[in-house]
Amino acid sequence: MCKFVNIAIIGDYNFKIKSHNQTNAVFRHCEDHFEIGINTFWINSSELKENVDDTLKKYSAVYLANGPYKHPYAILKAIKHIREANIPFLATDKTYKFVLIDLFEHVIGFRAIKPDVDAQNEKLNIHNLVEQKLVYFDEGSQIFDCYGRRTSFEYTSEAFQIDPNFAHNLKEKGVNFSGSDDQQFIQSMEYGNNSFFISTMFSPLLSSTVAMPHPLLTGLIHFAVETKKKATEVDLAHVG
Repeated sequence: MCKFVNIAIIGDYNFKIKSHNQTNAVFRHCEDHFEIGINTFWINSSELKENVDDTLKKYSAVYLANGPYKHPYAILKAIKHIREANIPFLATDKTYKFVLIDLFEHVIGFRAIKPDVDAQNEKLNIHNLVEQKLVYFDEGSQIFDCYGRRTSFEYTSEAFQIDPNFAHNLKEKGVNFSGSDDQQFIQSMEYGNNSFFISTMFSPLLSSTVAMPHPLLTGLIHFAVETKKKATEVDLAHVG
């Protein structure tokens, strides 16, 4: 019986950053909706500079919190490891820029985007106007499975599109642009080769409540539980 799960929150925690406090809150929203304990631990970017595997191996899922990050290249290193190790992963709001850099560089081999890392890191602390938009999800996608419906009103400050040629190359490698708004701006993407690897341009932190935790957070926790169960079964099989 799985009694608890450990979830890593990657980010350089700062109590002055509103979204960091909101991140702690949304996981607390989920506690009464699961029969197991949900333990969250902040992992700063300095801890990811060396052996990412050792740092993250005790966690059953990872949430990428907003930056800026002290060591942005360590964040990219961690995302690559998480994706390749098939660890349940959720990135929201402006952090999609780092997920996209990983997908460009390591999935389709386009490295020209790498020099933009420092510039993107600085932009993570810029507060743009947030507006509520109706987001449409692709049926059969990971994000659709979390919501169980085709649409949701979400708060976003991002208007993002991608060159059709790059979009085609990414789709061929398993990247699914699974959510969009009425203006056809991309609002979510996922790596279909993994069980749960979702990045959104909108922020679930702004709409999650104690009574109704956001579906993406409960979805992440659900996959964390499944990951923990499988790991436990493997350990028991080795003992036997």
